[in-house]
Amino acid sequence: MKLKNIFLLTFIFIKISAFAQEFITETEATGEKLRTQFWDRTYFGGEFGLMFGSYTFVNISPEMGYMFTKNFSAGGGTIYQYYQNNTSYYQFSTSIYGGKAFAKYFVWRDLFLTSILEVVSLETKYYDSANRYPDTQNRFWFATPMVGIGYMQRFNGKSGIGVSILFNLNNDINSPYYGQASPMIRIGFSI
Repeated sequence: MKLKNIFLLTFIFIKISAFAQEFITETEATGEKLRTQFWDRTYFGGEFGLMFGSYTFVNISPEMGYMFTKNFSAGGGTIYQYYQNNTSYYQFSTSIYGGKAFAKYFVWRDLFLTSILEVVSLETKYYDSANRYPDTQNRFWFATPMVGIGYMQRFNGKSGIGVSILFNLNNDINSPYYGQASPMIRIGFSI
């Protein structure tokens, strides 16, 4: 229960802080105060993936983040994933879509801690294994909180390629990640 409260407070803070349009910061070299515009601290990125063969997987998950400080950033994004199983014993195709919120804190140079909350819509006939959503039409919403650690290879202050090792905190039987190896490894980018 305490972990859920920590996540709730973290994401409430992110939501409130996201309304900041500009702020004042001190430069390390001169101590001089500079006014930094909102877009100078905003970055875009996400995760994209393709796999074809007996299993088809398409992942398009763009995101937008905001650097509140040199070490802390947070943001959100959308998720779209398409799965198709073409094997002879079990054939199906489905789309998963929804959104996510994330927070990232750089603890040392390019090493960061991260938390992610994904909320996605799943097709009942493929993902409601526990029969918890019998009254829904065709889909239900499912939340997956994750925490982890990662490394960002930066190209400049905002852009780079990152690798994260994530632990799923809700490995429920209805989860789209149920049965997958934990921790999960994800590769993303930002510009």
